[in-house]
Amino acid sequence: MKNNWLGPVFVGCAALLWATDALFRMPAVSALDAKLIVAIEHFIGLIVLCPIVLFHTPSRDNLMRLNFRAWAAALFIGMGGSAVATVLFTGSFRYINPSITILLQKLQPVLVVVIAYIFLGEKPRPRFLLWAAVALIAGVVLSFPDLDFSFAREGLTLRSRGVLYALSAAGLWAITTVVGKALLRKTPVMITTFWRYAFGLGALLLMLAVSGDPLPTDTLNKPEIWTALVYMGLIPGLLAMIFYYRGLVRTSASITTFVELLFPVSAVVLNSIVLKMPLTSVQIVAGIILLFAVTQISFRKSLAAPRE
Repeated sequence: MKNNWLGPVFVGCAALLWATDALFRMPAVSALDAKLIVAIEHFIGLIVLCPIVLFHTPSRDNLMRLNFRAWAAALFIGMGGSAVATVLFTGSFRYINPSITILLQKLQPVLVVVIAYIFLGEKPRPRFLLWAAVALIAGVVLSFPDLDFSFAREGLTLRSRGVLYALSAAGLWAITTVVGKALLRKTPVMITTFWRYAFGLGALLLMLAVSGDPLPTDTLNKPEIWTALVYMGLIPGLLAMIFYYRGLVRTSASITTFVELLFPVSAVVLNSIVLKMPLTSVQIVAGIILLFAVTQISFRKSLAAPRE
């Protein structure tokens, strides 16, 4: 295919931009509520998207021309994947090393197959079960390197709460990836991105209204906070999402998964050097095993035919 190298390049650029996110998200999380952070990111992204979409004639003319399934997909992607999942992802930074949160997101292929089995009756192949077990065990060791599971009987600890948030975000993003791939088959990238941000912002404003928390005006007056928010909203947020969607429609699932490994590897290195938050030796080994197992899953067809 002509220019078939463009797809992996777009995905790779998105992955590298995502890797820089924690460098700005971590300081923001220490000062602001996760819902407010993600709402401001969506607002900034939508401000940039509106003139691009509305003044581009083909995009403007097709903006409302979605069928029922496309509207439902866009609504789920915006509210579930863009709003709720990002809030959970951001909130986990309060409780665990952001590198752990990022590595746990690579469990998404495992979660996709589990979800497909539960809701679609698609039975996993034996090879998938093997590598899924390896990935899950590695994820457990990565999250709890001391193998202390006392929270199971004593209630959620700070660490277990962070892991729960990270895994919940991974589950939502796993479904969103599948839904987004289907939506992009008939809906242009910019329109998909626009509705993702619009529905996401609507959900976030509703969450903020229900919570009733007052705006931290003193904190929002600090220039360094706005620097972080604008960067997250425009670079690893909007720009990376556009790159990723453009790459997704040009790249096979196996190659996409391989190129996406740039994200966790680069993020762990940057977090260790810049944020001074390295993983332990045990966690590094567990992270490598997790990435290897997930790659094995992605490079091999994991599903058999659906149940009749």
